Amino acid sequence: MKATAQPAAKLRLVLLLFAMISAALLTLSVVTADAHAALWRLDDWGATNVRTDPDTTTLLFSAGIIPLPMAPTTVTPTVDAARYRNPITGGRLDSKTLAGKIRHSGGILLARRNADNTWTSLSLERFTIRIDGTPDLTALVAGTVRVPIATLDLSAARITTVREHGHIYLKIANVGVTLNKTATDAIEATFFGGDDVLPDEVKLGTARVFARTI
Repeated sequence: MKATAQPAAKLRLVLLLFAMISAALLTLSVVTADAHAALWRLDDWGATNVRTDPDTTTLLFSAGIIPLPMAPTTVTPTVDAARYRNPITGGRLDSKTLAGKIRHSGGILLARRNADNTWTSLSLERFTIRIDGTPDLTALVAGTVRVPIATLDLSAARITTVREHGHIYLKIANVGVTLNKTATDAIEATFFGGDDVLPDEVKLGTARVFARTI
């Protein structure tokens, strides 16, 4: 009896271990699938539109600084300011929290014509929206280094999604955009000889994101 009981016990142990491993693998596959399902990948469709603040626009114009669009960014005049359309090139967002990044092409060239007909300019391009605990906007500044140039206020944002033809269309409206000290310091260094003429934070305007998942 002892000789036959031992193999049977071993068989039960093997079967138990096999069941535990199978359950663990099944759980892992479900968790992985849920993680992929919760991640939105954005394609190169749509854009982020920024309507500039009238006071900031007036401030720049009064200093002779013209914010020009860098292709493929486009600009449309509004009643009291301007609207810049920055094409989206991709990104990834959490479908529940929207945490992630949205990348763009194009940019803005701040330019001023000098008395000797030369130009002084500062480029802010290839914007990336970063949504986390402290949302911000980064840019490649003067074609050299990528840094955060603005804070984003999503406290009053309106978020809507629509599923159509295999895609999810995402709109994030009423996002406040405020230039930070890094951006204002760069503007002062470029156009004002480093003089402290701007506040540490300057309201740039209001943004609306319209994106599509792959």
